[in-house]
Amino acid sequence: MFFGSFCAEAQAIFKGSIVDFETEEPIPYAIVFLANTTIGTSSDEAGKFSLYLPDGNYEVIIRILGYEGLTFNLPASMVEPQGYKFMLVSTDENLDEMEVSETRDPSWYRNLDDFKKYFLGTSENSRDTEILNELSMILDDQSISGTLIASSRDILKIDNKNLGYRLEYLLNDFHFEYKTGLVTYSGFPLFIPDSSLSRSKKRKVERNRLKAYYGSLQHFIKALYFGRTVVEGFEIRRLYRKEDPVHPGKFIDSVATEPITSIAICKNRERREYLEFSDHILVTYLNETESPLYTQGLRRGVRASQSSIIRLTVDFLEIFENGSLADPFGLVVEGYIGWERVGDLVPIDYYPEAILDDPNGAEVK
Repeated sequence: MFFGSFCAEAQAIFKGSIVDFETEEPIPYAIVFLANTTIGTSSDEAGKFSLYLPDGNYEVIIRILGYEGLTFNLPASMVEPQGYKFMLVSTDENLDEMEVSETRDPSWYRNLDDFKKYFLGTSENSRDTEILNELSMILDDQSISGTLIASSRDILKIDNKNLGYRLEYLLNDFHFEYKTGLVTYSGFPLFIPDSSLSRSKKRKVERNRLKAYYGSLQHFIKALYFGRTVVEGFEIRRLYRKEDPVHPGKFIDSVATEPITSIAICKNRERREYLEFSDHILVTYLNETESPLYTQGLRRGVRASQSSIIRLTVDFLEIFENGSLADPFGLVVEGYIGWERVGDLVPIDYYPEAILDDPNGAEVK
């Protein structure tokens, strides 16, 4: 089974075989996919598979029921042409043991509401996004005081109607600190485009995808990579932060008057692109207004542009032309981009195409 499509300018072919660790017998029908893309396949009856990799950095996921899964990082430039052999270790998983009870106490449902709010988000797209197997979730607000921890017994099946994707999301971890509002989560989604959309629905979905993509972190990283931040509508300024001496736990921010260009923070070393900057940067996307849903609770009106604050957690961070990062935890984002969550994700192999309607109702690309 093959999900989605791949770019015609693929840079590498990732191929190999999947076998049992003890017997070395081939394992058919194991799922192999690139996280955050529409690119995936399954091993054939001989345990073999093959995928095209566009240029970029990917997390590869290999999973099948009854075996421990594999997750590893693979830049397209590092793919070995001769292929790979993956040996999976069997587990004691039992289908009967994986059956999930349909009864939950009220606190579980309260935790579920919080999880969906901070994982899926509260945007228009997020509100129309549904977790189809939410009863598989383990929601724990007792192990760490003041923190909600979430995991799942199974890959989360997420239906995003507005963006026309079904996500198979392997949730790695999720933590929400109630006091600070800090949310950290990581996982590996496969995007499966809805192939049953009508012509008019496709146009609507593409408009929604365009809106979700433009101004996103993925869009910003791509613009940085190609040195097109100004052309793409981004304004970058230095932001200096210090602790508020009057209100402990709060900060005082000051913003530089003059904007900076992407060249000032994007370095080229041996044909590889890196972000390297100190303090924080204020990133403003000038081409879209804020969503009214974002300003709820902020006690102010909707602004004409979207502002976010970004800082590095590492000395320098490699970026790739598809908008991916060598280390997804290398950035911390606040503000508008931080507000957009899983419900607004598009895959990193998404290439935006402007779609308009002419007066006669025809579709124009």
